[in-house]
Amino acid sequence: MGPLSNIRILDLTRVWAGPLALRMLADFGAEVIKISDPRVPVDRESGTNNKLNRNKLGLALRLDEPEGRQLLLDLTNISDVVIENFRPRVMRNFDLTYEDLKTVKPDIIMCSMPGFGSEGEYAEYPAFGPSVETMTGISSLMGYPGGPPMVSGIAYPDPLAAMNGAGALMSALLHRQRTGQGQFIDLALSEGPVCQIGEHIVAFSRTGTQPLRIGNTHPNHAPYGVYPCSDDDQWIAICVTSDNQWAILQKLMGNSDGDDSRFASSASRVSHRAELDELVGQWSVKHDSRELTVTLQSLNIAAGAAVNNWQMLEDPHMNQRGFMMDIDEPDLGVKRYPGQAIRLSSTPATKQNPSPQLGEHTRQLLHNLLSMSNAEIDRHAEHGIIGLMKE
Repeated sequence: MGPLSNIRILDLTRVWAGPLALRMLADFGAEVIKISDPRVPVDRESGTNNKLNRNKLGLALRLDEPEGRQLLLDLTNISDVVIENFRPRVMRNFDLTYEDLKTVKPDIIMCSMPGFGSEGEYAEYPAFGPSVETMTGISSLMGYPGGPPMVSGIAYPDPLAAMNGAGALMSALLHRQRTGQGQFIDLALSEGPVCQIGEHIVAFSRTGTQPLRIGNTHPNHAPYGVYPCSDDDQWIAICVTSDNQWAILQKLMGNSDGDDSRFASSASRVSHRAELDELVGQWSVKHDSRELTVTLQSLNIAAGAAVNNWQMLEDPHMNQRGFMMDIDEPDLGVKRYPGQAIRLSSTPATKQNPSPQLGEHTRQLLHNLLSMSNAEIDRHAEHGIIGLMKE
């Protein structure tokens, strides 16, 4: 059943940050009810949808209709958490704010995950991970020397918000267990990234100097970067942080240029970074990225092959750890997905149910949780208030 099997969560979130936060809790047994608009088809071909909504139950429900709103309030009355990541005006327009939910469930925990918080001049701005990166300053730090700012390419703020959200909900549930009190959690998508660049913000407040973009390098260490390997568009990250590591790498490279006095100390290596990077690149390009990774790691030099998504599926370490999981999607067949990275020895994540199809569990949930008859359910479906999965 899982350690969170006594927790019921109403999931109104979309895209990545919110769904991932709830998927973490669903993996550990929480009953997460994914609420979707019955008019909007679920993209069943999307691996993103399927991996983020596994282990959840699917309820298709219109919140903009009075009957649909009342059904959500009825479900709130028997739930522990309601979470959403709309712009603040959306839940206000539905009359489903925290104040509204408290009238039916005084100890409810509600979490809102808008882009820039529930209040303030930016509150109603729409937001996705890439736009939040620029607004929080992360993009100003990313890029090559002399080049323009860049975004991460992976919507970095989203998984940060997801982990913060999961942690905040667990803290709120523990608080309620101890005090009987619910609470409202205002968790902006933009908050997580700011916490990741705190030292740069402090430095700027002290010096007034904008940090320079330095690519993959390090201000105090060299060689420290990403270098080409023998296969087409294959690269390896190598990070040398001491003279001893440099001596080991120099011996491995077998290159007499490594004895150059320009590379004798960390400070001199940093001063002659361009020449050193060229030297390391001329050596690394003769080697396979994965094989070289193993060799360097065995010598206590931090290194890692830069891999794409399909290569991660074949990663020996992840597979030995059992990180990947195969889930049989009824309408798609067996697909491989990333598993749960949080490993708990006494209460492990065990659920491996496929993501729900649109309205797949609507009838079951309304009947079992709200004691609605099949006739009532069919009437709501005919009026478009709810959606039932087509058989």
